[in-house]
Amino acid sequence: MGRSRSCRGPRVCDRAGEARLLESLGMACRQSHRPAEAARYHEGALAVRRELGDRLGEALSLNALGLVHVRTRQLEAAKQRFTEALALFRELGASEWEPTLLANIATVGYEAGRLEEASRVVHEALTTMRERGDKGGEGNALRILSAVQREQGAIRDALESAGSAVEIARRHRNHVWEGYWLLDLGQAEVADGRPEDALVSYQRATVLHRQLGDRSREARAWNAAGEAYGRLGRFEEAAAFHRRAAAAHRELDDHWQLALALDGLASALRGSGGSGAEEEARRHWEEASCTLAAYDDARAVELRSRIDAALGASQP
Repeated sequence: MGRSRSCRGPRVCDRAGEARLLESLGMACRQSHRPAEAARYHEGALAVRRELGDRLGEALSLNALGLVHVRTRQLEAAKQRFTEALALFRELGASEWEPTLLANIATVGYEAGRLEEASRVVHEALTTMRERGDKGGEGNALRILSAVQREQGAIRDALESAGSAVEIARRHRNHVWEGYWLLDLGQAEVADGRPEDALVSYQRATVLHRQLGDRSREARAWNAAGEAYGRLGRFEEAAAFHRRAAAAHRELDDHWQLALALDGLASALRGSGGSGAEEEARRHWEEASCTLAAYDDARAVELRSRIDAALGASQP
């Protein structure tokens, strides 16, 4: 735990060990896509660390809880946890953690649709990571920056940022980084009007995530491939990929990603114009709209509004 205070007797040692165990269990649950269990373990670790006065451990638990909240799209709760953790790290002089927290806060800003905020914060994180030679942190910050740049319409910048992130991953032969960051490279390629290139990126991401056993990110790669096929007018293939992604996210109980996949599937079905496709598309959009009602951030509200408009346009 680095700067965690040393044990002050057997009971304190036992309690500190309990907190570390709870933290490890929480991380394992988050990585295996069991966020409710992860939150319980991290809350338990946080309570023990506060009881012991372990301020560094408290900050680490707050950051871990923020990551769980991001996974479940509780964006304001995530920002609060990250902000509290950042304040503690600064108070303790644990400056090595600051850029990581800034990148996490930038992720929340991007997901919530606050692009200017996300851009400002991620640039601050990126500068520090480069100064320290933190290549993993730099690549992650470039991934976030690429997403922001893409939505701001700076497509060439988005391509450069995502491409640089993937290059870092490949130089370090880190397949976890590469698989994840390829998803943003593919999105930039689609935005640049090159869905064929995006399909190559998504195929590689799919292979890596399958090898790593990360079903959630593999399903995200499928969904992204569906979007690329849709841009090519190959709607039946698009629908097949969106359908696979929706099934996986439903099994993983990931409501946000499920809604995205259902929206993609409905759009592909409508594009195909096949027999019964319009009725099936309506069913998927209706489910997506109901699912999105649980979220109140700007991005979710905008997506639900677009889906409801599509449903209205298809009324007989």
